[in-house]
Formats: sequence, C-alpha cells, structure tokens
Amino acid sequence: MNDGSMHAPEERHSTRGIIALLVVVTFWVLTFWQGIVTAIDIWIISDIFNHCLFVIPASIYFIYCKKEQLSLSAIKPNYWVLILCFGSLGLYGVGLSGGVQLFMHIATFTFLPFSIWFLLGNEQAKRILFPLFFIVFCIPVGEELIPTLQAVTADLSVMMLQWVNVPIYRSGLYIEIPEGRFLVAEACSGISFFIASIVIGSLYAYMNMQSRIRRISFVIIAIIFPIIANAIRVFGIILTGHLTNMEHAVGADHLIYGWVFFSLVIICLIGLGELIREKSSDLKSETPLAIPFAPSNQVYIKASVTISVAMLFFLFWYQLIQSQLVAGTSPERLKALPFTGEKVTANWSPEFVDYFDKNASRFMFESKAVDMHAVWYPKGRGELVSFANRMYLEDFWTLESVYSVPMNTKTEINVEQIVNARGVRLLGYWYFVDGEIFSNKNHAKLYEIYQIMLGQHYGSGLVMVSAEIEYSTLNTDKAWFSRMMSSKFSAINQIFP
Repeated sequence: MNDGSMHAPEERHSTRGIIALLVVVTFWVLTFWQGIVTAIDIWIISDIFNHCLFVIPASIYFIYCKKEQLSLSAIKPNYWVLILCFGSLGLYGVGLSGGVQLFMHIATFTFLPFSIWFLLGNEQAKRILFPLFFIVFCIPVGEELIPTLQAVTADLSVMMLQWVNVPIYRSGLYIEIPEGRFLVAEACSGISFFIASIVIGSLYAYMNMQSRIRRISFVIIAIIFPIIANAIRVFGIILTGHLTNMEHAVGADHLIYGWVFFSLVIICLIGLGELIREKSSDLKSETPLAIPFAPSNQVYIKASVTISVAMLFFLFWYQLIQSQLVAGTSPERLKALPFTGEKVTANWSPEFVDYFDKNASRFMFESKAVDMHAVWYPKGRGELVSFANRMYLEDFWTLESVYSVPMNTKTEINVEQIVNARGVRLLGYWYFVDGEIFSNKNHAKLYEIYQIMLGQHYGSGLVMVSAEIEYSTLNTDKAWFSRMMSSKFSAINQIFP
C-alpha cells in the first residue's frame, strides 16, 4: 500500500468527491436559506456578532490547510451521523414553527458540519474536527447572558469597591457613591468582549497548542478572564469618578477606557497562552492521510442521494409549516375592558413590535391607580416572544427582585419589582396562548410551537399590569398589588378573543 503523501493532488481529491461535497453544501443552502439569511442580518446589524462574518471563511481556510491530511478520493460515509443530521433538520422545523430564530440558527450551523462528517467519515472528520465545528461560532447566541453578566459585574465591582473602602449604596444594577450614580447597563455587561474572547481563545488554542488538556484549560481561561476583567474595568471607572469628583470616567470616557482596557486584556490573554503552550521542540507534525482504497461511483452517489433526499423531504415539511403561518383574512381584535379604563400614565411604557392590536389603559383599585398594557398577536401576525419586545426599557428601569403571586390552585403569576432614579414599580404579567395561561415566556413559546405543529394555533397575547409604590410601605403595597391581580385576573382575560 502506498503512503498517501505519494499521491498526486488530483488522485487525493477526485472530481467525484468534490462534486459530492458541492451537492451537500448546495442543498444545505437551499434547505436552510431562511436561517442563513436571518443569521447574516444579525451578524451585520449587531456589533456583538460582527465576528460571525469571518467564521465560515476561517473554517474553509483551516480545512484547506489540512488538505494533505484529507482525501476526497477515499471517503467512507458514516450513516450513523444521519441521526444527528435529522436532529438538526427537526430542530429547524420547530424553530420555523415558533419563529424561534435561535433554534433555526443552531440547526443551520450544526447541520453543515454534521453533513460533512457524514460524507467524509470518522477518520477524515477527526482530522478537521476543530475547523469543522468552528462553524458553530456562526450561531448568534449569547445575548441571553447579558442580565447575568450585568449582575455578576455589579457584584464583583461592589466587592472591589468595598476592599478600598469606597462608600457605596447598591439598588439593583445602580451603584451610588457620594459623588454620583452609576448604572451597570447592557453595554457594561461586557458581552461583546466575552464572546470575542472565547472565539479568540479557541482559535489561539487550536493554532498554537496540541495537548487536549492545554487547549481545554486555555479555553476555560478565555471564558473566566473577560468576566473578571470587565468587573475590574467597572471598578476602575467608578473609582476614577470617586477620586476625581466625577470629572473623569463619565460620558465618552466609558468607551475610551473600555477599548483601551480590553485591548490590554487581549494582550494579557495571549501572554497567558504563550506561557501555557508547548515549546516548538515539543510539537509533533501530523502525518498525511493514507489513501487505502478508491471508492466506486456508487459510494458517492448513494451518500449524495441519501442526504439530498433527506433535505428535500424536510424542505417540503418546512413549506407546509410556513403555509400554516399565513395570517387569517380577518383576525379578531382585542375586546374592550370589562371595567372603566382611563388613559395610561407615560412614565412606564413597554415596547412591542409588529403587534396586531394593543390596549393601554388605567383603572383604579382601592383608590390606587393601576396601569395596564395588553398586546395581541393572532396567527401569522408577528411574534409575541421575541428579543425585540420589552416589558420595560432597560435604559430607564432595572430589575430589583421577582416573586410569584398565586391566582388559583393551578396558576401563579410573576411580579417584578423594577426601579429607576425616580421611584419603584411593581409589574405583574402573564401570557395568554390559545386559551392557556403562562407566567414563563419560554413555556408560552413552547406551547405556541406545539399548537402550530398541530395546526390549532389562533393567537397569543400578553397582559402587563403595573403600579407605582413606595419603599416605606413596600410590604403593604405588595399585599395590595396581589389583591388587585387576584380580583381583576379573570375579568382582564376576557379582552382576548
């Protein structure tokens, strides 16, 4: 048997193998077109995910660098991997049904490496394991971590300020010092740097390390390091404001200090990598893949037809799902409130997009004012559970605590206590999906998807009731708010068709 390194490039990578690979990629684009387009839109619009534009070109480059370790003239399809491919195709259908772009994007960018793994077989896929699954970084995911990162950043920065004896008072994400007030806003969560650090750390580990333990250790450092660094940045900004009587570290200084600091952090991260990586003398060169046999045309045809037919079958299913999401000719609107309503106050206002109908009013309960907002999304008319919809604007309000209020033996409703510089409010809310009540948005979304898959979905809505309260009478006001929700719960639900 000849060593694979002795084969000419045209023997190592046959025309049949290249055609089979192009067929898989072409059908991937056709099947997951909507997922690809929506992902690219997010990559371009969001600064957090701009790096995703370079992920697939980088993967192609790294795979090309491994061309001597591969052979498209000796593919050995692994049909067991089709189980993973079907899983991605099914997840895409679920995401399409519920308009859950996260599911669509996960399915889109996991199916591609799975399908290439299926075509090449285990041995060749193992040789390009990192560049193949580096494609997963195309998934625009991570914004869900912003509230957690905000809270962690606030916790760590407050702890550091206490170490240097800076007098502070914390209320939610607001940190007050004698010289002024700071808000750990979304921009201060460090999510952009957190995601970029993981991507850069993964690339560095792949390019400069061979030991699996070293690679995993460095990726873990790349995850933890930016969280601690971001807390130090916030601590430094607040401390600078304290020491300079707010002459510095405010306004544009946040951005300037942030970019300079994060540049230093990247340099430090790479410096840590240089300490962890193997010495050049310890690195081992990879041996080219031997070409043990030349598969017949039937191997290529069978593999290409199998994966193509699977994608075409699911593509037909996707078309059926989309036909069910077409809006009705004359969907019903929200009904009038069963009790007298007044104009809602302007100091708290949710933000929703693409809704079909809304109701905003104010009513009195036990001589106290309650603001109510309701939005309605009939079948095929927008998306209720979406990152674009907000029950309050984070630029003006911050979450302080959450608790539950029982409405009956089966239903509990979440109530959030939100604060800003002017006061505090209680905000109760619940989702109404095809006649069922949910307090958790994820449960509401999953039930909506289930109803769409059954062809029984007719609409989803959300009710938000809120009232201003005082810290001095917090427990009394909470008890009053619970009585109000229990009293008005059934009547309010009558507004939905």
